[in-house]
Amino acid sequence: MQCPYCKEEVLDGAIKCKHCGSSLVLTPQARDSATSDFGAIFSSAMELWKNNLADLAVVTLVFMLVGWIPIINIAFIAGYVRCLTKVARGQGKAAVGDIFSAWDCFANLLVYLLIYVVISFILNFIPIVGALASLALGFLAAPGVFAIIDNKMGAIDALKWGVETIQADLTNWLLAYLVGGVVCFVGFLVLIIGAILTMPLGQLIIIKQYERCRPA
Repeated sequence: MQCPYCKEEVLDGAIKCKHCGSSLVLTPQARDSATSDFGAIFSSAMELWKNNLADLAVVTLVFMLVGWIPIINIAFIAGYVRCLTKVARGQGKAAVGDIFSAWDCFANLLVYLLIYVVISFILNFIPIVGALASLALGFLAAPGVFAIIDNKMGAIDALKWGVETIQADLTNWLLAYLVGGVVCFVGFLVLIIGAILTMPLGQLIIIKQYERCRPA
């Protein structure tokens, strides 16, 4: 049978996916609807987080130590996302070296982020409405970041795909974006140690949603 979370093949009757670690003790009805239910997305991310917590904490700590470096931190962000995506797909454990191995998408991601910054800057000149539009733009731009990092998609194509996938699955994308963001933010409120623990969980929530919709 197929794991409803990571889509990998597992033995019939298995109670836990050997690839992503998710529990498979679901009714047939729940299994059929798992891919469209945010509760399932959150549970899958939580399972991955718990099963890989030590490795994720170490990688996140290193990422936070180097993530402040201007410009090149874009590549480190890409590496960190790829690291978590690897874990989400059951393709291996999180490793510090993953952070420094995503230079192949650096140029496209830089262009994408520059487009976002320029548009957001212009919008902020519009009182009230501009600030709200800037927040909405951040939400619309989020899926494209993952498409560039994962598929090396061009900046414009990533933006178009991001808008299309949000239109097709607005509720789950919105929940993943908001809940993932809140989880990360809560960690920062509890100083650095909290962020080391909550940042990977927040990102895994969004990545699990991306996995449901990722471009072929």
